[in-house]
Amino acid sequence: MFFICISFLLGVLIAPVNAEQAGSSPDTGGAESVITKAYNYLLTKGDTYGASSSPDWTYNWGTYWNRIMYSATWKPDGTAAESDVVSGKTFYSNSRTKKTGTMEPMDFSPEQYVQYDDAHASDYTGEESTWIKTSSASGANVYQDTRTGLYWSSSIGSYTNSFSSPSTGKCDFFSATPRSSYGTSGTDPDCGNAINACAVLSLSSKDGQSADTDWYLPSQKELKWAYKDGIYNQTSSSFTTTSSFWSSTEYSGSSAYGWGETLHYGVANYYFKTNSLAVRCVRRNIE
Repeated sequence: MFFICISFLLGVLIAPVNAEQAGSSPDTGGAESVITKAYNYLLTKGDTYGASSSPDWTYNWGTYWNRIMYSATWKPDGTAAESDVVSGKTFYSNSRTKKTGTMEPMDFSPEQYVQYDDAHASDYTGEESTWIKTSSASGANVYQDTRTGLYWSSSIGSYTNSFSSPSTGKCDFFSATPRSSYGTSGTDPDCGNAINACAVLSLSSKDGQSADTDWYLPSQKELKWAYKDGIYNQTSSSFTTTSSFWSSTEYSGSSAYGWGETLHYGVANYYFKTNSLAVRCVRRNIE
């Protein structure tokens, strides 16, 4: 009789455990079922922790077991390789095997010391020169670039047919003498109006001094220097405008073209000499 009682009690204790281990429905265990608790826990983790349907194994074991088995067999589906991940950092790509990155990142720390110029060409880095307004005689503003020493005048604006005709000849754009070869009417057929306009300009580069007559049309490089030195930011937008300015430099591919430069963007382009561009005359600080 004692043996029968012991056997009965052991059967009662072991039966629920065997039932769950054998895969019986967790519903028979009620809310306290271990399988039910595992299932409910996975639900709280979200949809990525298993699925209740469409298992990728042979048998459909029901809602609870499906989710548990799905979670147990899940693996990531990433596409990163070791060379994509920073060296020393671990990750999982397309398996449950932990991997370690090998990529050596570029060192951008020096960039923290770089400041920038904004979209309106404002100078924040101190790379531009100091420009001094030296004269406003006859309503013509004159500014000096203290870095190059050049004086820039606003007395000449935009000219129609700045170069009067496409030229096949050579102009000695940089000859200081004789200026008379350029004429005084601004109609020289070879050098054109832009050069003549500066050649005949008589204007004081400094208030209180006599007029200077050694003004000339700047070269393309001198216009580029003016842009780099901040003529647009450091003078005024009305002084430089957003136009293209003639240089005295011919295009090497054809003498029918001359170089122009924008002083607010620093863009150079060559144009037919019959085009109309703005003009700024310059003179050197030779006192």
